[in-house]
Amino acid sequence: MLNSKKINIGISIGDPNGIGIEIILKTLSDSNLFKECNFIVYSSEDLLKKQQDFFKIKTAPIKKIHSVNEANDDFINIKEVFTDSEFEFGKNDKDISAMGIISFKEAVNDSIKGEIDVLVTAPINKELSYSNTFKYSGHTDYLKNILHEDPMMLMVSKNLKLGLLTEHIPLRDVVKEITTKKVIKKINTLRETLRKDFLIKHPKIAILAINPHAGDNGVIGSEDQEVLMPAIAANNKNKHLTYGPFSADTFFCDENFKKYDGIIAAYHDQGLIPFKTMSFGKGVNYSAGLPIIRTSPDHGTGFDIAGKGIASSTSFLQAIKVGINIYKSRNTIV
Repeated sequence: MLNSKKINIGISIGDPNGIGIEIILKTLSDSNLFKECNFIVYSSEDLLKKQQDFFKIKTAPIKKIHSVNEANDDFINIKEVFTDSEFEFGKNDKDISAMGIISFKEAVNDSIKGEIDVLVTAPINKELSYSNTFKYSGHTDYLKNILHEDPMMLMVSKNLKLGLLTEHIPLRDVVKEITTKKVIKKINTLRETLRKDFLIKHPKIAILAINPHAGDNGVIGSEDQEVLMPAIAANNKNKHLTYGPFSADTFFCDENFKKYDGIIAAYHDQGLIPFKTMSFGKGVNYSAGLPIIRTSPDHGTGFDIAGKGIASSTSFLQAIKVGINIYKSRNTIV
């Protein structure tokens, strides 16, 4: 039966027509992971076994359970939250995508109840997943609404911890969404995350400018002077170590970024382009600032390579490892 000393990792399967189940199975083929973790996959038993047979991936035995309390640490435990097992790799199919959302919602419920310690989510397709029962722009948007919190999308790799002021919104709306109040709140979220989840006692945080050249003192926009600088000053009144705004075009040159424990970018591509250039396939998307621990790989559903057996599980493995480390940090007495 369940070993209570082990960390319970809940896994949602993502879109069954993508690479999600493939990378889950490849990751869980490493028996060393089971030494300190129990794995509970939210799926149907038949769906997982069909894809396992398709890819011929050897893992620990698969066992269907009805509740986390029935989990066995010698198995990949399947909490069966639906019974369908259809899939067609690479095909856009909202009905099949809906299985991934059922998986995700059930895993979140168990996270909220404290039955799983870490939630790792395989990728979904935002367009296909949107429906009458899931009117959200993705995993993070759902967590924001269901938990009534304001998480920060934090990209994590060996050398980078990069958060965003704004996430999946049109570029034309970025400036309208960034206020001094919001910037202060996001800085506080990142600082507390670095302290609590990564055990950095006095984190140094860098803020990237909204405009090119940080606005050139108002020549190319005044938002950096009028919005970002007051937020940075307000944080530093409390002796916090917040710096910027830095011109984004040179910030990542000559490894300047390594001087800081955390970085905040103004918008999605400003942060994700340098992050994925340096860390793609090895990075992790972490929903910072939530009471639950949720991580995911740094890539999408991979419809273009689904079913070919060539998807890399490196980022998914890193998502598990980051989740484990955060769990241990939160349970460290300092």
